[in-house]
Amino acid sequence: MVYLGGSAKFIEWRPEYSVGNMVLDFDHQTLINIINHLQSTVDQKAGPDEIGRVIDNMVNYIETHFAREEEIMKAADFPDFVEHVAKHREIEKTARDIATLYKKDPSTINVDEVMEFLRNWLTQHILRSDKQYMPYINK
Repeated sequence: MVYLGGSAKFIEWRPEYSVGNMVLDFDHQTLINIINHLQSTVDQKAGPDEIGRVIDNMVNYIETHFAREEEIMKAADFPDFVEHVAKHREIEKTARDIATLYKKDPSTINVDEVMEFLRNWLTQHILRSDKQYMPYINK
């Protein structure tokens, strides 16, 4: 998926986001692209159905990514696995809640707040939580 907006991306991939695993880095880049696509869709004043589809795509990819990441962490015997998975479940619930609320009534969602939440969540989750498993998965 490619960001379809203007020249400035909502989130730019940075080398410091790398966790040293090609598959997980690709997942993180894909999540960035989906969030950028969501921002572009909002900026282009797309209708609620189109925005809702992008949100659903994001929720699905979050769940897919977390399942893959958890499999890799478990195989590496990451000692904080249970705590990390709990954070994943919390984010999945929040993302599903956003999607559900948006489908029921798009006007109940402050899209700017959601976009800031997504940017902060993804970048901080990678930099703080995901970086903790790097020594274990990259042995």
